[in-house]
Amino acid sequence: MNAMEEESSSSESDEADDVADDQDTYQLLTYDTSATTANRKRGRKGIEDAIAAGIFQMATASKLRTAAIRQINARYSIADCIKQLDEIQRVEEEVYFAALDLFKKPSAREIFLSLKVEKRLIWLRSKCTGNPVL
Repeated sequence: MNAMEEESSSSESDEADDVADDQDTYQLLTYDTSATTANRKRGRKGIEDAIAAGIFQMATASKLRTAAIRQINARYSIADCIKQLDEIQRVEEEVYFAALDLFKKPSAREIFLSLKVEKRLIWLRSKCTGNPVL
């Protein structure tokens, strides 16, 4: 081989090496880009899963709270309060009807039914007339 052929051959092999290097670089760039996209999608999926889990937890907590409120309201119902009110002797009409309005509040029903029987009328009078009568 003469010098010209060697130079041409060398030049061709350098070009082939350059093309191969370019292909490797392109493949790396393509791989990196797809990996980045996949990571981004995975990250977004993780956030979406966390949000969905949070919403699920809030819905569950809301259902539990609703069930607890229903249970408390059932335990301290207006009907139970009226039944107990009817058993108290010497309840003035004014206090009786004011008590019915008072029983619209769940906390008032709970207090009324939790009190000892002998304290209920005193409490009702203080709430309904502002004057406790012993």
